[in-house]
Amino acid sequence: MKTPVFYIGRELSGKTRQWLHKQQIQYSEHPFQKIDLFVSRAFDAYLFFSPSEIDVFKASGNFPYPNSLVFAKENSTARQAWKHFTNTVHTSPDSEEFPFVQYSVFRWMKEKNLVIDFS
Repeated sequence: MKTPVFYIGRELSGKTRQWLHKQQIQYSEHPFQKIDLFVSRAFDAYLFFSPSEIDVFKASGNFPYPNSLVFAKENSTARQAWKHFTNTVHTSPDSEEFPFVQYSVFRWMKEKNLVIDFS
């Protein structure tokens, strides 16, 4: 099975990194101060934690790959994503980092009709 590659607009906690590593999910973290070094590429999904992350991402000349999903941590972030992107945007039911990342992975898999054992 193909493992997804996620763009994540901030640095993650150790707990979240460990879980992603255990699940063999590839990702790239791009905190604000490093986004100017980001080289545009296609990711399977884009995770944004705040509207300002979307603004910085867009201002740096980047746009999500058209077939990629966009995940927003809260409604205000989703509204900003809908304003700037044509991608399908999903809003997490939980605003905490770890559940948001888990939701994004599970929702991406559901959208792609994939099944992985996350035990």
